[in-house]
Amino acid sequence: MLLQRRIAIYVHISSGVLEFITCWLTFCTGNTYIARAAALVAILGHIPSAYYQTSIVFGAKALIVAAYLFAISLHLFCALNLFFQSDSVYWLLNMFLVHNVYVWCRILYAFFGFIGLFKDTRYTITSWTAALILFPAVLGVSANVLFLGYVAGSVFLYLFIVQPDKQQRDLFLCERSRDLLVNTEIYEHWIKDKSRLAKISKKAETNDQENAKEIFDLLDADKSGYIDGEELNQLLEEWKVADAFIKRFSRWSKKGDVAFDDFYKHIWRLGEKSKDHFEENQIREAKEKARFVFDYLDQDHSGYIDVIELQKLLIQWGLPDNEVDAYLATDDDKRFSFDEFYHNVKPIWDFAYENMRDANSGTITEILHPHSN
Repeated sequence: MLLQRRIAIYVHISSGVLEFITCWLTFCTGNTYIARAAALVAILGHIPSAYYQTSIVFGAKALIVAAYLFAISLHLFCALNLFFQSDSVYWLLNMFLVHNVYVWCRILYAFFGFIGLFKDTRYTITSWTAALILFPAVLGVSANVLFLGYVAGSVFLYLFIVQPDKQQRDLFLCERSRDLLVNTEIYEHWIKDKSRLAKISKKAETNDQENAKEIFDLLDADKSGYIDGEELNQLLEEWKVADAFIKRFSRWSKKGDVAFDDFYKHIWRLGEKSKDHFEENQIREAKEKARFVFDYLDQDHSGYIDVIELQKLLIQWGLPDNEVDAYLATDDDKRFSFDEFYHNVKPIWDFAYENMRDANSGTITEILHPHSN
């Protein structure tokens, strides 16, 4: 992960905890120096790191980005007032309440997930629920009217100034979660349809790779042993694969047609849920988790994973395009050994491992993004 992203995460978490503690200490002691310290922690740490990470928030960006900017700006306003009026219980309480919007986002997210509510829009719903509950405590009875007006105005200005095309508008308005590298329903329907055309018998004792080869041969109309890169790009679009991956695959596939090995490794397995690769109730230490994910990606057992496999994880994790490119630009040979994988991208393999575990348990869970505010 890029150094600045890692620093931002550490600053955000540590400053958030420190702000929470210093606010409570001020409530208990009435010490104005601690109050001013709490305000400084917010102004110099938690608020800037929150602003920095707003671009990669999940949920419906039309609603979430505006809501986050409103909350962060209100947080800054309260912190500045507390810094200059450190004896004011009013500003101390307001800053503490705004800070708790972040806390309640996490609590409500876990609660809604536990009871199974808002499966497809949970991130947006939890953020807005927390905001609509706590903002009136800070701004009074008109708070939610002000908040809704701000969000509506922000959406209108975006649509008016940017004038996005249909694809950009869909990305702006639709819920964005990090488990959608590919639309699994479309993927599974396509596989089933092509399996029927390729006449793959359900009774035949064929493994997954053999099934993939049958469908590859079906797509290989001229029987050259290769599929044209442009045709595969169209296939990825048909599967509703994440744009960030399509863009990178397009750059890669322009170098030539795609042989079966690359088709199987990079395309066929996009929608795989990894159930068959996970042993029930197996407990692993950190390095074992990393090794498990690494070995799963290292299909040819070469001891390396290539750049496209890592791109998939980075995109699913939620890094912006420019950071994915910047991270990969630091590697000269465009492949990653286990040591590089283990030491440099811990949040990534940890996320992948948890997703594989959840798939094995029969439930797909969305883990709240630790980069979010």
